[in-house]
Amino acid sequence: MRLGRESDIGGYDWPTILLWGLLVFCGWAMIFAAGYQDDGSFESFYDLNKTYGKQLLWIVVGLTIVGLMQLLESKIYRTFSPLFYGGAALLLVAVLFTKPINGATSWFDIGGFRFQPSEFAKVSTCIMLATYLSLPTSRMQELRVKLTALAIIIGPLFLVLLQGDVGSCLVYFAFVIMLFRAGMNAFLYILGITALFLSIAALLYDDTWWLVNLILLISSAVLMKSWKKNDLWLGLIAGAALLSYLLFEPLGFMVVSIFNATLFVTLAILNILEKNWETSIYASVISLVAILFSTSVNYIVNNLIGTHRQERIWVWLRPEKCHPLGPLYNVEQSKFAIGSGGWTGKGFLQGERTKLDYVPEQSTDFIFCTVGEEWGFLGTFLIISLFFALILRILFLAQRQRSLFSKFYALGVACILFLHVFINVGMTTGLVPVIGIPLPFISYGGSSLLSFSILMGLLIKLDSRRLFVFR
Repeated sequence: MRLGRESDIGGYDWPTILLWGLLVFCGWAMIFAAGYQDDGSFESFYDLNKTYGKQLLWIVVGLTIVGLMQLLESKIYRTFSPLFYGGAALLLVAVLFTKPINGATSWFDIGGFRFQPSEFAKVSTCIMLATYLSLPTSRMQELRVKLTALAIIIGPLFLVLLQGDVGSCLVYFAFVIMLFRAGMNAFLYILGITALFLSIAALLYDDTWWLVNLILLISSAVLMKSWKKNDLWLGLIAGAALLSYLLFEPLGFMVVSIFNATLFVTLAILNILEKNWETSIYASVISLVAILFSTSVNYIVNNLIGTHRQERIWVWLRPEKCHPLGPLYNVEQSKFAIGSGGWTGKGFLQGERTKLDYVPEQSTDFIFCTVGEEWGFLGTFLIISLFFALILRILFLAQRQRSLFSKFYALGVACILFLHVFINVGMTTGLVPVIGIPLPFISYGGSSLLSFSILMGLLIKLDSRRLFVFR
């Protein structure tokens, strides 16, 4: 009779529901703080002319949807996953023909409310990918399965990119993390991380000669380790590489590059003479690709992408190139607001910078600075701890699922939450570029709140029925 009780209220994971509820409550409180004005204009918490009134409406709608989801059979979501995925794709295509808002065609404007289909596309993609990975024929070791899984991710990502919403595109990389747990080759992730670091390094300076030299020296060190003819030669070559920087840098990086290139070629030839062909070929190909990639990133960012996106990158990596009243202003004001809160904050509804709208998008993308100003370090620590606890709890739920579909879906939800939190908190503190990603459950926005409500609603539904799964 134990299984019968699992369909009752006791079958739900209440720690997850409690953490989720606390975050939604804290989010509404911060939206109220960002929208409240102490000028006698406050009429009601339900005032739909205010952001906090609208958000309260979305909370009620979200809870209603979640409640209705609990009445449906769990297998319905898996069975109709292609329909959900296809419907979301059609909406992503249709929104391309709407009027641009803030430079992006990402919203349907219906009766004063904005609907963003890319938020719901994340949900459908998560369900579709979990469905595909749970098929008995889906073995990640096969190239066909890898390409199909990547195609499921790239399809909506490409459509969102066409909308001009680069921030939402990055969220789809959460599903790439999900594929790692499904068995994707770890080398691909190492390659991706290396490309990311090379991109950042290439953009730190206008001249990429220093990076070219660094790549050549690292490759030469690999060839030195491979060529074990004489330890004395290794010391002499390493010393010569160091002296090249000390003696020839005044003459320009071009001279240093020629020297290091000669050093690299010499070591490659010595390895070939020792019949160590593979190391020489690998080192040469990898070095060439790394140099071409680094220089191309620098060229693309400086010459091919729009000024708006350039400024977002420079705000992050090289703020000295930005005008203080331009895009840098948002980040600086956000950091000032967070820093001004101190340890315990200025108190609820007492944030000066919040009241005076120093930070644009205070209720949406930069809501975290309101937390920092009014609740201080302790408040921000509390919010981050709640997210951390929720993500860990979801990972725990993923591990105890009997169904592969439920397991992969829960992993996808955890990855989406992690990436959203990491990017949003990072951009409000200047650690990552400002790319316009909301903080889950905290930022104002009906589409965001409803999409995360659906994600969580399906998760607790699947977990509540886990003991009914016998395979």
